[in-house]
Amino acid sequence: MKKTLTVNLGGTVFHIDEDAYQLLDKYLANLRIHFRKEEGSEEIMNDFEMRISELFNERVRLGHEVITIEHVEEVIKRMGKPEELFGGEDEKEYVREESKAHTFQEEETTGGRKKLMRDPDNRVLGGVASGIAAYMGWDITAIRLIMIVLLFIPYAPIVILYLILWLVMPLARTAADKLMMRGKSVTLENIGKTVTDGFEKVSSNVNDYMSSDKPRSFLQQLADLFVNVVGFILKFFAILIGIILLPPLLLVAFILVIVTFALIAGGTGVLYHLSPFGADLLAGTPIPLAIMGCIGFILLIGIPIFALVYAICMQLFKAKPLPNTAKWTLLILWIISVALSVIYFYQTGINGWSTLPWYNFFNI
Repeated sequence: MKKTLTVNLGGTVFHIDEDAYQLLDKYLANLRIHFRKEEGSEEIMNDFEMRISELFNERVRLGHEVITIEHVEEVIKRMGKPEELFGGEDEKEYVREESKAHTFQEEETTGGRKKLMRDPDNRVLGGVASGIAAYMGWDITAIRLIMIVLLFIPYAPIVILYLILWLVMPLARTAADKLMMRGKSVTLENIGKTVTDGFEKVSSNVNDYMSSDKPRSFLQQLADLFVNVVGFILKFFAILIGIILLPPLLLVAFILVIVTFALIAGGTGVLYHLSPFGADLLAGTPIPLAIMGCIGFILLIGIPIFALVYAICMQLFKAKPLPNTAKWTLLILWIISVALSVIYFYQTGINGWSTLPWYNFFNI
């Protein structure tokens, strides 16, 4: 039996074993000691905590309810051990040089996890073009020239597309964001260099990584205001529609669940009582196939309704995203329901459907 603690890391609450907490606390304390004299040390630590929180969330999505000491050791191994980087002065310089060489080689071969974000350091308006250039590793001038050319092509919705990307793409605010934007590994060396020394870009357009707060022109401020207003209006209407649709969607989902259990328990007899033309639904169809077909049709409708309801709940009540296992399970069930529905409708045949009251209405 182990004692479990609750910690808030990067704005997310985790349940963690006591020994795992002690190891993690010691690791973060060592980092704070190293960066205590550096400018922007709080931002460095926030970046580390956010990255560790992301790694812990990966474990939670896999079904681990409690963070164990093995999980913390794995995170430390991925982030980098402080004693390896910050031992003695001579060892420190040696390990830094080795770490730089190793990091450069790793980034040239595999790199880190990339994330498409707006680049605040090189933006003219919203940072969309510079963000795409950083993500793809292309020259930012080429991206801007392509956008300018598309602006003069008829029926090319480049302005609308740019505004949509401006709304959808998040802004790379922290050092970790700017590293992930370029596919760089979020490690001690990279974050420390990003915040304290600046990031040396491969392209000729060299800017300091942390110059995101440089003054904005009036045109840029006006564009920011326009996009923020449009984004607020869209979010407002999305939430309003979600509030309106949530009760009827929940009612439909509840009815579908009841009908599904009724079909499983009562068989095809339920169809005669639930529908005035239940006999037509079973025309020429074996009873087991009719039951499976009806359940498949209910899942065909029910799974998208469930996904929509859950998406609304995520926006309204800040619910956590479904685990990947649940997403894949629902997708597989939906594909099976499509197959069952197609087989059922094909087996029922046109003769069975032709007797329905609304059949002639659609064939006028």
